[in-house]
Amino acid sequence: MSTARKMARLGGLFLGLASIAMAQKYTVKDLGVLSGDSASQGFGLSPSGEVVGCSDTSVLGSFPCLGSLPGHAFLWSSSGGMQDLGTLDGAFSIAYGVNNAGQVAGYSLDSQGILTAFLWIQSTGMTPLGALPGATYSYAFGVNSHGTIAGSSNSATSNGKIFAVLWNKSGSGYKVQKLPPAPRALYTLSGALNDSGEVAGFFSFGKPAKTHAFLWTKAKGTVDLGVLPGGTNSNANAINSLGTITGYGTTAAFPLGIAVNWDASGKIHRLGTLPGDSSSAGEGINDLGQVVGFSADSAGTSRAVLWSQAHGMQDLNKLIPANSGWSLIYAGATNKKGQITGYGTFNGENHAFLLTPR
Repeated sequence: MSTARKMARLGGLFLGLASIAMAQKYTVKDLGVLSGDSASQGFGLSPSGEVVGCSDTSVLGSFPCLGSLPGHAFLWSSSGGMQDLGTLDGAFSIAYGVNNAGQVAGYSLDSQGILTAFLWIQSTGMTPLGALPGATYSYAFGVNSHGTIAGSSNSATSNGKIFAVLWNKSGSGYKVQKLPPAPRALYTLSGALNDSGEVAGFFSFGKPAKTHAFLWTKAKGTVDLGVLPGGTNSNANAINSLGTITGYGTTAAFPLGIAVNWDASGKIHRLGTLPGDSSSAGEGINDLGQVVGFSADSAGTSRAVLWSQAHGMQDLNKLIPANSGWSLIYAGATNKKGQITGYGTFNGENHAFLLTPR
């Protein structure tokens, strides 16, 4: 090989290594709040960049949209801004999932003060999805590109148990399907699903209560994903189309939890924390394998984070313009474009944000 060609190859190698070493930078967009509100948070993100979440009147220093204050679910788009999705005639609603068709899943208080899962579509507005036969409440947390919705419901015959459920399109409406619980499960919450219909979440069992992450598939049913070596609890928060799951697990050194991934074979991997922090969690994952979430110190001060195979755990505050005025606290979802939503403080208020790679 000629010297010139060798130099050209080395130059290309150095450029490649430099691009790997250089962390992705982001622009940050303030999504604002609904009229009359003071805080908002983004929970879900569509492949095309639409954000869903909740807006309420909570104050700086508290976590937005915990349900103790009147709040409304919103849908934000770059063309239409923040849209109030209303409620099921109650005082509160919250949206967690949105797909590329603009279908939004979440739950709301109805006129009787009962929490009920809903599906929102632009043409019909917010529609209750119902629950298991005889149940008194239900929650919806995710919707995939096929319109299948994942959540949980109690049951009239469950003696207090809660079950993971799917709502599948049936005629002009939706039919609820109870997923088989893991052995010993007292309650099961399903918070995530992918386009293959795989469902992830956690179940509680035992006294004192412990929690384990689970994965449900049509082929294998409900599988206990277990915990970190020496750990007692785990939780699955998101799953991508490759079957990789993120969440957290506890250990003696991290009793509040440390961010983890489960690979497609079900093996658990630690993702770590930011330096000096005592807890972390993975809240969202995209098909690039990027995980978003938070890392917190012993005082509970939280920073939004991004984890990748190339760079490990990164503080998202260091990946946005230094003079942005933002302090990013929590990242809840990321899409295949690498966009990220969550919430942070801006101009003295908690606001939902959208980060876009630049």
